[in-house]
Amino acid sequence: MSNGTDVERDRMLRSEIIESQKTQADFLKWKLIAVAAIASISLGLAHSPAVGGTKLLLCLVPLICAYVDLTSLHIMIRIMTIGIYLKESGDAYEKFVFAVRNTTGASPYVFEPIALHGSSIAFNAIIIALGFTLPVGDGNWPSSYLTAYIVTGALGIVTTVFFWTWYTSRVKEIIRVAKERRKDATTQESSR
Repeated sequence: MSNGTDVERDRMLRSEIIESQKTQADFLKWKLIAVAAIASISLGLAHSPAVGGTKLLLCLVPLICAYVDLTSLHIMIRIMTIGIYLKESGDAYEKFVFAVRNTTGASPYVFEPIALHGSSIAFNAIIIALGFTLPVGDGNWPSSYLTAYIVTGALGIVTTVFFWTWYTSRVKEIIRVAKERRKDATTQESSR
């Protein structure tokens, strides 16, 4: 492959990272909008007529969070994979980012995962809190609904933690494979 082709490929990969980051930001925005809309309908803040079971819509919040988190983690893995590839291809910027990560022990882009997972944990914790604090009885919330809030909120938190653990294990595996490939390539070069 010629140097011009390598430069063009790297430019295209860098563009894919940028587009993926834009998509990620859109997902986070829609997560907030969807949770706010569901909560306002469920809690009666949207002044919609009372429809049986509307209050149960709040149980969808953990599902929305899980969907957005999983999709966002897929995008983050794509970004990490491209970044690792560019680093292994000699990209100075990616080498710098990974050097910072290795030196500090943390990603310089730590706030995105905090926003992603922190919002899910916060939303799910609010659902659990509502399950314990909303009034029970006639004209209020049935106790079975409040139990559903507590259960779905707890499952949402467990899902968020599971997704994050799964994501970090996948990234570690991608880094391990990249190091192995680099080691194999170095061994082949030295044997020639």
